[in-house]
Amino acid sequence: MKLKKFQVYTDSLLPHEVILLNGVKQFQDSERDEIFDLIHYNVCSGKPPKEFDENIDKRKYSHLMNWMESKLDGFCTDQYYERLNYFDIRIKTDTISSDEEKELLQLIKQYEPHHFHFIRFYEVVKNYLMFLLVRVRLNDYELIHTFVHDYHDDYVRCKEVSNRMTQATVDIVTDYHNLKISPNSLKWISWLTRLWSEPGLDGYNRYQTLILMSYVALLKEDTLDEVLGYYGELEPRLEDGSYYSKKLLLNYYGNKQLILMKLGHYDLALYYGKLSISEQGNDYIMYLNNYSFNLSKLGRPKEALELLIEARPFARQMSNKYNRTLFISSLMKSYNDNGQYLNSKRYAENRLSIYEKDILEHNWNKFFRTYMETLVHLEEFKQIKKTIRRYNLLDRESQFVKNYVSFSYFKWYLALANHKEGNITETKFLSGIRKEIDRLRATYQIEPSERVTSLLEVSIKRTIL
Repeated sequence: MKLKKFQVYTDSLLPHEVILLNGVKQFQDSERDEIFDLIHYNVCSGKPPKEFDENIDKRKYSHLMNWMESKLDGFCTDQYYERLNYFDIRIKTDTISSDEEKELLQLIKQYEPHHFHFIRFYEVVKNYLMFLLVRVRLNDYELIHTFVHDYHDDYVRCKEVSNRMTQATVDIVTDYHNLKISPNSLKWISWLTRLWSEPGLDGYNRYQTLILMSYVALLKEDTLDEVLGYYGELEPRLEDGSYYSKKLLLNYYGNKQLILMKLGHYDLALYYGKLSISEQGNDYIMYLNNYSFNLSKLGRPKEALELLIEARPFARQMSNKYNRTLFISSLMKSYNDNGQYLNSKRYAENRLSIYEKDILEHNWNKFFRTYMETLVHLEEFKQIKKTIRRYNLLDRESQFVKNYVSFSYFKWYLALANHKEGNITETKFLSGIRKEIDRLRATYQIEPSERVTSLLEVSIKRTIL
């Protein structure tokens, strides 16, 4: 294919990138305009893509691709941040060149409040002011001094927010990791809500506010619609490039998928989920885990399994233990969803032999519950008992339910194994489970996992609930 390089590049573009480019294009050439309109259609319409006209001069495709790359680089907040760090090092080491100083001065002159990385920009400008003063270079003093003076209060406020954001993140992410909201998270809701509407807030803190409110909403479902509205409010910032970076867009899509899934809008969530896995960045596995779960919810487990198998080499290389162990559980579950129980068992036992310490530290509950499910399907009840004893799953579960309201699923699996081996009667087995369900229903108004109860019912061929 003659336009393969161009096709590969345009296939990698995200909808908000194309919308951003569409807002700044000023083509004088009708054929370039025609090519870009086709890009816009292919990326943003959601319809089957159309082919590019190979009769148009190939240099126009090349020039257009270079223009798109250059424009997106110019808007990219990540590259801007890296450039600020570069300037700061050059200033502090007294190696900044005259051309670099001109570039920095131009950025100061063109500054528009409140940039995504305003805090870092202000610190660099302030350091540059000191750099000039100690060298008695007063040519640009007035410009830089005025900037430092005018934005001082904004800087102090944004720094204060940034410092508080650290504690808010610790509290909220801890609750999110434990799947239960607590007063530690609830106390931040009003503060985050006020922050979202604060006009003087820098972009980085504002986006962090959205992320934390999303985590809270996933635990406190009565706030989901409100937070989804905030995603809509952010759209103009994404479209005009104020909050642009490829990494940020992928994160935006991935988080929006979770909110929509929690609201039960699985089809729309799938659209954003697919966008979130369009590039294999640092958080690719996390987005893929969520996307594959969504596919399964929509009755498409085969697609989910194919994607997860394809991602195995990437998952093996990642250093994030939490996401890696979550991926292992996701792939096991996907094998189960496709009836490939032997593959699930082999994979689980292989990964457990390699990453036992990581699994016991991160996501042990999800891993072993999925492994128990696999063993029940394979009717390997001795292995169920052996695994529960070896990894002290009943003790682990007992400690877990002391802090977080949940059902004693591993106790249920152990009871099932004992029943299947003739050690307890079916009546005793069912009685124990039903008593726990009735107690937690009455006390906490919660229901057991339908996946677990259905599995047990299939195994004993009796209704539990």
